[in-house]
Amino acid sequence: MHIFIDENLSPHLAIALHHLQTLLPENHTIQHVTDKFGGYGTPDLEWLQTLADEGNWVILSKDRFRKGAAEIHAFRQAGITIFYLDNQWSKQDGWKEAMRLLKWWPDISRLINATSQPTWYEVPWPHKPNLKGSRLQ
Repeated sequence: MHIFIDENLSPHLAIALHHLQTLLPENHTIQHVTDKFGGYGTPDLEWLQTLADEGNWVILSKDRFRKGAAEIHAFRQAGITIFYLDNQWSKQDGWKEAMRLLKWWPDISRLINATSQPTWYEVPWPHKPNLKGSRLQ
């Protein structure tokens, strides 16, 4: 599975996760929006359509993707699982965010493989195993 990290997370974090992922049995690749689309500023609906067309993508973001009715509809219809890092993640500095994401990573990675239908996971700041998701329509 391919994991797409959007602009609200560091591209350096995506690179680190991509390399660290090799320690786990799951075979994921991780790519930041800036690497996939050549820089910042690609509209959400544009990269979303590309990911949906290619298939086998999961999104990791701090964005709730609720900017407007068209965007909400597009994300629900894209058929892509989303891991949303809740609002508490934005209040942390880079090192704390990276360390907490590493703590969550084995859980997130296993869920990616176990999820058969598009699902919205809200990842809280406190690490609590057994993360529950809501199916996207």
